[in-house]
Amino acid sequence: MKREDRSLRVKIYMMLGVYVLLVLLLAARAFQHQVINREVYLKWARDQQLQPVKLVPLRGKIVDRRGNLLAVSLKAGSLFAHPAQVQNPERTAQVLAQNLGLDAGQLLEKLKQPVSFVWLARQLPIEEAEKVKRLALPGIGVEREGRRYYPFRELAANVIGFAGVDSQGLEGVEIFREAVLKGKQGRLLLQQDARGRLLWQELYQDSREDSVKEIVLTLDVRIQHFAEEALRRAIEENGAVGGTVVVMDAHRGDLLALVSLPTFNPNRFSTYPPELRRNRAITDAFEPGSTAKPFALAAALEEGLLNEEVRFNCERGKYFFGGHWINDIHPYDVLTLREVIVKSSNIGTAKMAEILGSQILWKYLDAFGFGRKTGVDLPGEATGTLRHWKSWTTICLANHAFGQGFSVTALQLACAYAALANGGRLVEPHVVHEIRDEKGTVLEAWRPGPERRVISARTSERVRAVLEGVVEEGTGKRAKLAGFRVGGKTGTAQKFEPALGIYSPTKMVCSFVGIAPIEKPEIVVAVAIDEPRGRVTGGMVAAPVFQQVASKALFYRNVDATVPEPASPVQAELFRVAPAAWDLAEPAAAAPVATSQGAVRPDPSLSTLIMPELRRRTVRMALRELEGFPVTVRLEGSGVVIEQDPKPGSLLETGQLVKLTASALGPDG
Repeated sequence: MKREDRSLRVKIYMMLGVYVLLVLLLAARAFQHQVINREVYLKWARDQQLQPVKLVPLRGKIVDRRGNLLAVSLKAGSLFAHPAQVQNPERTAQVLAQNLGLDAGQLLEKLKQPVSFVWLARQLPIEEAEKVKRLALPGIGVEREGRRYYPFRELAANVIGFAGVDSQGLEGVEIFREAVLKGKQGRLLLQQDARGRLLWQELYQDSREDSVKEIVLTLDVRIQHFAEEALRRAIEENGAVGGTVVVMDAHRGDLLALVSLPTFNPNRFSTYPPELRRNRAITDAFEPGSTAKPFALAAALEEGLLNEEVRFNCERGKYFFGGHWINDIHPYDVLTLREVIVKSSNIGTAKMAEILGSQILWKYLDAFGFGRKTGVDLPGEATGTLRHWKSWTTICLANHAFGQGFSVTALQLACAYAALANGGRLVEPHVVHEIRDEKGTVLEAWRPGPERRVISARTSERVRAVLEGVVEEGTGKRAKLAGFRVGGKTGTAQKFEPALGIYSPTKMVCSFVGIAPIEKPEIVVAVAIDEPRGRVTGGMVAAPVFQQVASKALFYRNVDATVPEPASPVQAELFRVAPAAWDLAEPAAAAPVATSQGAVRPDPSLSTLIMPELRRRTVRMALRELEGFPVTVRLEGSGVVIEQDPKPGSLLETGQLVKLTASALGPDG
């Protein structure tokens, strides 16, 4: 009996031990889950219960050198739904469609999706969003996001670029400086049950306005506008397919204007083909033609091999060299080296190249920056092409001297001519002047890089004197400016047809690159017009564009101020300026742009313009500036504008009164 009791006790103890062991194991496991791995399981739970929805942040502003807004983030309202909480999807879709002008069928389709959250429309005008909010529809909500807006529409669009519906930079400065412009991400936090039904929502991280930065560009909207209008007229008048203009400070490399036409409206970028978004000034390479001749001249003068009065037999317009015939448009007998450039003789240039040799000519073309990127702070820059001199044939030497066999961008040409203008220094072009924080403190400013001298100041001066002769008596007469001495070079280059392996007899790139003023250079203007129709030259179609752009740019930069043009006395005269081509406001009736996130609609309330700087301008020029602005102008006095109201950079409303006060003495008395 005692043995049976002992055996029973052993069994009980064993069962008790097993039980205790199991309890200890369970306790250890519970300790592991609840203490050691607590954060892991909490994260799993949060991921199952909480759904964060990213909101579009506010991006930093982009302004021109005078503070005019080029890109800004406006507060917009985005419409969303919790489908499970929508009591009557059909009625809700109809109400929203009637109030917002959206498609009821598409809205209903989204409202019936088996999800806890769905966007119905993104970046609505804030007034429309608030109107929906007041409807208090069950399951429908509105959150504020940032909406990118470009007040000047097409102006400088290929430089500024654009940002997508989720506030990501996609082109131009917007993508190149994404790290600077990108604002702090806002998030909407949703909590849902196991079936995905919404329990509550909370905005737990808002988009921060005080975290964004401002980028100040070197562009000047007035000069940009002048250049765009002049190029647009030239393209239309000559039936060209496109063109580009570069206006650059000859000493600093500031890009004052960078035009590419045809262009697009960044507020509705998705409605335009991708090829219109490219920046032709930096992406399109073409053979420079005769605009390359001054670099061969500079090489010859710098090396001391020739001087301006050396005479060349130009063979009456026909010369056999390197197994090929070289022709001049006009037959010449004997020309000096200066006259070879002024009259743009290919034969004279080829004979100059014979004296230089391939190695020296290539050395200078390379030094002037051809065949490599300029380093401009924009995406997509092309290098152009410049083969090493060791691969040249005999005819390649002549071709490179008069601008065939290698390709350049308009920006590369402008930079090379800037070296001719500023005393022989190759400058690095740039479009960003400085970066500021929300308080206006400068965080980063442009600084010039190490000097890269190409030619001596004396050679620069001698080349400029020859270029002045091109305008005064040669192929560039249509580039003459009233009140200024200028110089430059024309170019007319056949386009190479890769498929046929020949130069096209009808497709040309006509160009002109000029320096103004020639005696004390301030700016370089490069113009290239792609495929103008008919028998045209750079002097015929591109030089006039230079003349129009340079004259206005010099005046606007107060270079060598001229005597005010006469004006009839006018006292308190009212001018009604009718809406015309340069209407900066978004059309209120523009169609929505469909996206995967919903519809993006223009804001009808944004019918605003930006007041230009009119002081120091003649009355005639000031009124011309305001052409296209739907405002009323009150003018007092005559001569030069000395006061204006509103101030430059102010936002104008349709029908607003603009007051101008003018004086015959000008602002300086």
